[in-house]
Amino acid sequence: MGNSVPDWEYLLELCLLIVLEKIDEPISRVQFGARRSSPNLVPMLMVPSKKSATKQKVYSLQAKSKVAKIEFPKPYTRRYFGSCYGWIATVDKSFNITLSNPFKNLSIHLPQFDSMAYDSGPYTYKIQKVVLSDDPLLHPNNFVVVVIYSVYGRVAFYRPCQENWIYMDVDEDQSLISDILFHKGLVYAIGEYNNLVSFDVNGVGDDESSKPPKLNTLVPKILKLENYLHRVYLVKSSMGNLYSIHKNFDFEKVGERMAHWTKKFTVFKLILDYENGKFLEKKEVESIDGDIVFVSDNNTLAVSALDFLGGQPNSIYFTDDFIDWDAYEVLGPRDIGIFHLKDGSLEKYYQFKSSHKDLSPYIWISPSKEYN
Repeated sequence: MGNSVPDWEYLLELCLLIVLEKIDEPISRVQFGARRSSPNLVPMLMVPSKKSATKQKVYSLQAKSKVAKIEFPKPYTRRYFGSCYGWIATVDKSFNITLSNPFKNLSIHLPQFDSMAYDSGPYTYKIQKVVLSDDPLLHPNNFVVVVIYSVYGRVAFYRPCQENWIYMDVDEDQSLISDILFHKGLVYAIGEYNNLVSFDVNGVGDDESSKPPKLNTLVPKILKLENYLHRVYLVKSSMGNLYSIHKNFDFEKVGERMAHWTKKFTVFKLILDYENGKFLEKKEVESIDGDIVFVSDNNTLAVSALDFLGGQPNSIYFTDDFIDWDAYEVLGPRDIGIFHLKDGSLEKYYQFKSSHKDLSPYIWISPSKEYN
């Protein structure tokens, strides 16, 4: 029967999501949320604390009056560079990257990063994003750390079996990377000009003489203004489908600075031939398989609406992750909210405080179960 055969694995969940999209009252959903439908917990929002504090506040979306504090080994007042599986990535002036799990009071010190000297701007923006393949607690010898670094959006990775980082060789079509996703055994990376690449870290040797894996260009970079994306993300839905999410801004002058505000998101479903490593097509959609997506400097993650009571299907929760250190220092990370794909509306989930303007931007963090 070819492509007409239904995907029975997800049929029940799809039916439930159709029902959920018709239900507006959160209390009505409780009756349907009997089982977890995605591997991701609803993340919590980590909000800035005083500069001298080692404790950071986390805000629960599911219990909106609930604010907890988590302890860090030492004070940290700058931008966080990633958040995966409860681990937060930080970097110091010598480009030593540390992964900290405040829920477990653990830290992992990674090798020094040494490819940053030619970039301009504050050191806190030379590392753009840190993404993990797995939870180091569960896979202490078999996780991968991928870093997007430099204003040119280049990529490097590290595994516990290595002594140093492996820096990917990139050509013009493969730079300006904006987001990373581990999917079906490969690393997928999307860039600011809609370019899409993949690579395999599994076959790389453990010694320093090993060559970096070859980047497979799925969609080349085309340097045209209409192709430029202010921010772009890759996400895997709870049903296993791959989507790219494009964030569009409005700009206005505030005093002597330019302020940015999220205008809308556009979502595309990506169709790939995984067996042959080919890109087939992308199509604009108004549904992310009914999921709720969280975008920021954290790993982009999707949570099934069945697991987020009170959340609206096909909505995107965002924080201010537009890398503009001038705006952050003067105005603060105030561009936060929820975008609803169904009608294109925006709303707030947390009120920005002016006292936070010179502290680190908000970021999503995946909690331990006792915090959620």
